Amino acid sequence: MKMIGLLGLLASAAAQAQVTLPLPAGYPTLLGASCGGVHVASYVTGFDNNGYIRGEVYAWTRCSGSGRGGGYQSQTYQAWHTIVWDLRQNYKLLPYDNVVPDPAFVATDAYGNSILDTCSVTTEGQPACVASAYIYYVPPTMAPISDTTPVNSDVRGRPVNLDR
Repeated sequence: MKMIGLLGLLASAAAQAQVTLPLPAGYPTLLGASCGGVHVASYVTGFDNNGYIRGEVYAWTRCSGSGRGGGYQSQTYQAWHTIVWDLRQNYKLLPYDNVVPDPAFVATDAYGNSILDTCSVTTEGQPACVASAYIYYVPPTMAPISDTTPVNSDVRGRPVNLDR
């Protein structure tokens, strides 16, 4: 009976919509300044050896005000960080690894998971991108869902109990 639920889960995963990969909630603190809001763009750059999604995060904010002797002055604060997402959409932030993001990047791993950047316009000379993924299958290194129905059981003609 659990096999039917598993097949339904796999079928729904195959039809899963594109999901935006999460960013740290406290990201402005990593930038070190927030003057009227921090603008963030995220990019995917590939799958690492563990099958996790690697990417880059770019953040910027502009602080402005009147300077001595009048006049208007502004300063832009910018930061790059490398980010790693697992296929459960958790993330780990790392120091920037100098991988240049490609806004047109698209990749698919051996399990059918695909990652891409959805970009629109530019921000501070960088494409305003959002790293996203279609996650179809979790690799075998993660806990599998098991079927507890004995192999030799004849379950034909029995009612389906979905409450188990």
